[in-house]
Amino acid sequence: MPKIAVIQFPGTNCEYESFRAIKKAGLEPEFFRWNDDHDKLKAYDGYFIPGGFSYEDRVRSGAIAGRDPLMEVVKQEAAKGKPVIGICNGAQILVESGLIPGLESYHLGSSLAWNRKGYLNIWARIKNDSPAGRSAFNNFPPGHHFKLPIAHGEGRWVIPEELLNQLIANGQTVFRYCDEAGQIKEDYPVNPNGAVYNLAGVVNPQGNVLALMPHPERTPDGLVIFESMKKYIEGGYAKGESRLEFSKERPPLLQYRKTDNSLEILVDLIITDNEAQSLQVALNNLGFEEVKIRRFTHWEVATSDNSEEFVDQLIKSGELLNTNKEIPYVNDKSGLGQKSHKLLVRYQDDFTGQAKLDTLNNRLGLKSVQSVKQGVVWEIDCSREDWQKILDSNILFNPFSQAGMIYD
Repeated sequence: MPKIAVIQFPGTNCEYESFRAIKKAGLEPEFFRWNDDHDKLKAYDGYFIPGGFSYEDRVRSGAIAGRDPLMEVVKQEAAKGKPVIGICNGAQILVESGLIPGLESYHLGSSLAWNRKGYLNIWARIKNDSPAGRSAFNNFPPGHHFKLPIAHGEGRWVIPEELLNQLIANGQTVFRYCDEAGQIKEDYPVNPNGAVYNLAGVVNPQGNVLALMPHPERTPDGLVIFESMKKYIEGGYAKGESRLEFSKERPPLLQYRKTDNSLEILVDLIITDNEAQSLQVALNNLGFEEVKIRRFTHWEVATSDNSEEFVDQLIKSGELLNTNKEIPYVNDKSGLGQKSHKLLVRYQDDFTGQAKLDTLNNRLGLKSVQSVKQGVVWEIDCSREDWQKILDSNILFNPFSQAGMIYD
């Protein structure tokens, strides 16, 4: 019986229902912890990366697990044709690892960004939008649609138009959100998270790796995906490996400048910053051993009132920080290192800032606030050479959904 490794990262929480679904399809699942001997992975016939919150979604969903040394072995085995499926957080990990969509040298090619409607825990319908058997996971008639639950905050596919057109032409856009009649409609709730092209699941060019946001393991309707995986394994792995031809030059990073008539607030933790520590460990695992990291939450608040009374009211509102464990520095960068490299990262669609603006205006009555922009400042002590390599790794920000700015 084909053996499937159910890979567990710290924070994985969907492994047991995944185990049961794989077993029900006639496959033999085994749990494989991230800190086990990675070479043991080579003995498996396929791989399943479940949902959850790997590394607590620190930095962003899938960013750390996607660059875990374990994923290098998964890449090697996927190149042999072995099937790999990532569900929800597993899909985010596959995207951040570069296995999906399948560019040369596993370059980053897309993002699973914040949903337009925030965190979603609802049912959605998807359909097979490619020929039967185009991938290891859709060996059933095109147009077949079924209902699956979704539970994610960052599941909105963002893909450049040029690359998306290649994916469509290649039949890699296997699963798309649809209505009860199987019709593709862009509006919520048919397209629950605002994904480009109603994308729910994308495969690599070879068809043996799938990143899927909805949860087929949580309903009998999703069993067809696992049964397809079994049939693919029994039929022999697809031979050969192809890569997409797409490259996007990253423009030079711009220097951050705050807008006029705005407050700039840096928020520092007075307790251990687990997110910064996780990033540091991840960078150590990538070979950057001589690095030191600090993290600040960054707010830019445009307001017509810059008085001390207003600033005090804004801080005490609790909307921008928790004063029990955080310290705000208003228009004050003196706490930053002089020689360190600093980067401000923001989402291109800043739903958090928009939500804070609405709360401050309409619930707390701070009508003088005109806009709120949220971001993170990473301060990293390292050599100039390592700094460039860290930027090139894309671990600090995903350029398809986020923007990075030099922060001095």
